[in-house]
Amino acid sequence: MRLFIEQIKEPQNIAFEFCPEECDVPEDIGALTKPIRFEAHVERIQQDIHISGRIAAQVQMTCSRCLMPHKERLDEPFEVMYLPGAVDEKKNLEEIELEEEDLNVSYYHGDFISLTDLVREQLLLMLPIKPLCRENCKGLCPSCGKDLNEGECQCSLDIGDPRLSVLKKLLHT
Repeated sequence: MRLFIEQIKEPQNIAFEFCPEECDVPEDIGALTKPIRFEAHVERIQQDIHISGRIAAQVQMTCSRCLMPHKERLDEPFEVMYLPGAVDEKKNLEEIELEEEDLNVSYYHGDFISLTDLVREQLLLMLPIKPLCRENCKGLCPSCGKDLNEGECQCSLDIGDPRLSVLKKLLHT
């Protein structure tokens, strides 16, 4: 989906639904289970394009503790300022320090902005670093691999390096 710069004459609201296949989210991250809802306010200030809105999606992910699949609802606001990209990018290779306000800046080349790329980028930023099926997930037993959410296992929790047993005796005396 493309947003053509010249067609943005005045501020406008746009809303779309993207098919999960359009956004091409890597499979190892998760699978989009429903269409992605995109709502935004678009405003043009000379050649700068300000887009703010909300993206909602549902992703099938794997819990990082118990490895069970679960669905994660993503619904977050976003804000991006698109600036025209440099004509000759090789001239702009000097190193600069980014400020906080620079983190919401992207660049467009040509006469359009790819909304598909914007949605993909925002979805990846919305994904949890450590997905959990629930907040109090107990995970798997490190010895036998049993799902501790289903009940306790019979494994001994006295795991340690036998070379450090002398130090353990010191703690108990």
